[in-house]
Amino acid sequence: MEIIALLENTSCDKKYKAKHGLSLLIKTVHGQILFDTGPDRTYIENARLLDIDLDVVDKVVISHGHSDHIGGLPFLNEENNIAPIYFCANALEPHWLKIGPYHHNVSAPDYLIDTYEKRLNLVTEKVVLFEGATIIPLAPTTAHEKHLYKGSKDERELDDFNHELMLVLETEEGLVLITGCSHHGVVNMTRTAMEHFPNRPIIALIGGFHLIGIPIINTLGKTKEEILETANILNMLPIESIHTCHCTGKKGYEILRTVLKDKLHYFATGDKITMKD
Repeated sequence: MEIIALLENTSCDKKYKAKHGLSLLIKTVHGQILFDTGPDRTYIENARLLDIDLDVVDKVVISHGHSDHIGGLPFLNEENNIAPIYFCANALEPHWLKIGPYHHNVSAPDYLIDTYEKRLNLVTEKVVLFEGATIIPLAPTTAHEKHLYKGSKDERELDDFNHELMLVLETEEGLVLITGCSHHGVVNMTRTAMEHFPNRPIIALIGGFHLIGIPIINTLGKTKEEILETANILNMLPIESIHTCHCTGKKGYEILRTVLKDKLHYFATGDKITMKD
């Protein structure tokens, strides 16, 4: 199995373009998954530089409805006009990032249904994509983040992230958990996976943990004490390695690393994780 970062906030090499967003390519013996598409077509440009052919992707999974994860979807037809697309039924609702008194639109493009109508699969329950790959939609959470809202302009409310899902990959050695932003909380999502796949070790936890506050100025969205508590819980769970990126932020990453040490790795654009299927 290979997991390649097509797009993330940073880059392992200046030849790959970095942007605020996430896009991963997952290659298994049973098929290939494009997980998130970043904010625009940059993931396609980086894939070409990495000699990756997106035409052979079998499934496309969008973790949630924010534009830094779904914004690149309109460009997918440039490379792949066949693979079915999966996201939660609420992913296309309006979403907003509040900075000061202003609400900035971070919704999915509103023409996606017209563009991909025959390829869309709206997820409301656990779905097996193919052998060893399962997506799990997450129940609404009360752990709101104070900057993120949903709803029409006249009816905005704090986002309950009823549009978020996670991907679980099964290998002979254990589970690989893939998160987009972990708006439900990375500990909660890990425990959800453990409930669905009991008595299985987790060989890798990969994705953003949303410890960042306002992305533009890279503030912390959690207190240092809260981040250390998360790190200590993750350290006690049966997780062999953790590869984080994107909305974890560099500040959050450094705090996590004081506890997780060499178990924690940063996953930048162009990086590759290899493990047994």
